[in-house]
Amino acid sequence: MKNVVVNGLRAAYEVGGEGPDVLLIHGWMASKRYWSEAGRRIPKFRIWALDLYGFGDSEKPAKGYTLDGYSNFAKGFLDAVGVKKAAIVGHSMGGAVAAFTAISAPQRFWALGLVDAALAGITRTPPPWSAEPVMRMFMRLADTSKSLGQMTITGMFGVGGPEGRIILEEARKADVRAASLCGEMMSKPTDWSGLRGLKAPAVMVYGADDFLVNRGMDGEIGSLLPRISTRYIEDCGHLPMLEKPGEFYRILNSFLEESKP
Repeated sequence: MKNVVVNGLRAAYEVGGEGPDVLLIHGWMASKRYWSEAGRRIPKFRIWALDLYGFGDSEKPAKGYTLDGYSNFAKGFLDAVGVKKAAIVGHSMGGAVAAFTAISAPQRFWALGLVDAALAGITRTPPPWSAEPVMRMFMRLADTSKSLGQMTITGMFGVGGPEGRIILEEARKADVRAASLCGEMMSKPTDWSGLRGLKAPAVMVYGADDFLVNRGMDGEIGSLLPRISTRYIEDCGHLPMLEKPGEFYRILNSFLEESKP
């Protein structure tokens, strides 16, 4: 793990590999550990896995939990580590951050990956992943016993063993205030029409059994992005990089290989 100061905040990250740069953005209550298989499974790229502030091992400030704030954080991180252009891939809430960042600086990103992406306000139906009961449940997991917490994680996501421990341990690292404010951020309508102007290739990857993200969201996103392909992973929920890493990273690696500059 490494640290760098980004916009006055300490940012924790991991980096490995050689080749075109790829920035990975985790989701809500998660961290860079969700991408722990990336370096091994995407060997011909330089992988940057970043902890968003408020989560993982990055600093946890009192404010700034907006898509604009996170977009500036992602771009500032690339500046701090000397990366001029990268692919950006985001999971769940991180998908919204990745998409918003790509819209704000399209010249900096040669590809966009959206993994079970949760883009606030893109559909008329209130997103189930921002519902208050879901937020409270995850926050309670951060304080529960290890055995009970892991049983709950396994029951919800079908992910046990080391992968289930990653979910629980990283949820415990998250700042409760950050989790709450990010939940509010993800429930607010956002103008995503800027996706139409993106020229970089894009891919959406969804677990076919995802119960957190509205299934209609993929269609809405696809209607806005001019160059996009969509892949579904069967018998997989909201966390394909943990539930089905082999299939997930084959899809992502193939996309990156086809899209690289």
